[in-house]
Amino acid sequence: MYLIAGLQPPMDMRLFLHGFQDFFPSKAWQRTPVLYLPLVAFGRMTPMAWEELDQSLYTLHLPTPVTLRHTGFDVTLKRNRIILEATMEASVIDHLSVKIRNLAQRAGVSATRSLLPSGIPLADITDVDPSVCNLWLATHRHRFASTEEVCEFTVFKTGKNRENTFQEVMSDYQFADLFTPPSELL
Repeated sequence: MYLIAGLQPPMDMRLFLHGFQDFFPSKAWQRTPVLYLPLVAFGRMTPMAWEELDQSLYTLHLPTPVTLRHTGFDVTLKRNRIILEATMEASVIDHLSVKIRNLAQRAGVSATRSLLPSGIPLADITDVDPSVCNLWLATHRHRFASTEEVCEFTVFKTGKNRENTFQEVMSDYQFADLFTPPSELL
């Protein structure tokens, strides 16, 4: 099995992004079945290694939740695929990614690597005409999901590699308390 850690957007943000997926211009826009912001690729591992990693990830704690702010849409090239992404600005996202990777390495998972947590993949648009894509981006550039806080990350299982679109949730890990005290209480 191939494992990836990522942040699932909260329900309101997920519904907003699914709304865009429901109205892509053609079947050439192959929607991503699971919406998440990738953080760390653990790679292929055995069930025994997964058990060790699973126990280790439960110990992760950050003092505050991650604030996800949707900043627009972008097109990226990942290996041989062209992907439409909902770009995210996230506070402490790099810190969370590094902490997950370090815990994995301490658990004996050597093939970890941080992913550039720039956006949530929405669709594979490799076969979409560039002018259609540019028109779509220009039309939707002023639409944003509301800012949300996230206090847990998820480990997903894919097929043999990270390019596989089939993904199954392995486990969720709470890394912060959802309550953030107002600044006047601090």
